[in-house]
Amino acid sequence: MKLHRLRKRCERIVAELEIPEPFEIRKLCDVLGERRGRPIHLMPIRLPAHSVCGMFVPTGEFDAIFFEQDTSPLHQLLIIGHELGHLIAGHQATEILDENASRLLLPDLDPQLVRRSLGRSNYAAAEEREAEMIGSLLLRRARGVRDEGPDSPLDSGQAELYGRLRHSLEHPDW
Repeated sequence: MKLHRLRKRCERIVAELEIPEPFEIRKLCDVLGERRGRPIHLMPIRLPAHSVCGMFVPTGEFDAIFFEQDTSPLHQLLIIGHELGHLIAGHQATEILDENASRLLLPDLDPQLVRRSLGRSNYAAAEEREAEMIGSLLLRRARGVRDEGPDSPLDSGQAELYGRLRHSLEHPDW
């Protein structure tokens, strides 16, 4: 899918959401959880180095979004937005989580249950791009679309990171 069409599709998806004002990611999760008929729990976790930064885990009773706890709040928001992007777009994963990763993320659940319900270690590339775009659009919504400037609540380092992330999402070399 061409970038322009992908962006338009994702903009339509986000526009159809009931996004709370003022925007708060936890309130958005509440809205989406109501729509899905089960709560969405945000779960900060210390993930192994060189692994994923976040993961969406649906179960029969609730959905969990695990995200790296040892990163900046801005990066956490982007991770959560990306994982919500998979949920919102209805993506299905193509591979299953191995037993060791399952025990790390959900030590109280049977790894076989997690493997059957999760199946999330690799989405198709097109789905990853779509989730990234949705995450980017949610982040823009969270920021009130004011990205830079003297009134920005981000410090200069965060504003620079946000600008690079936004640019890479809006103008990727796919």
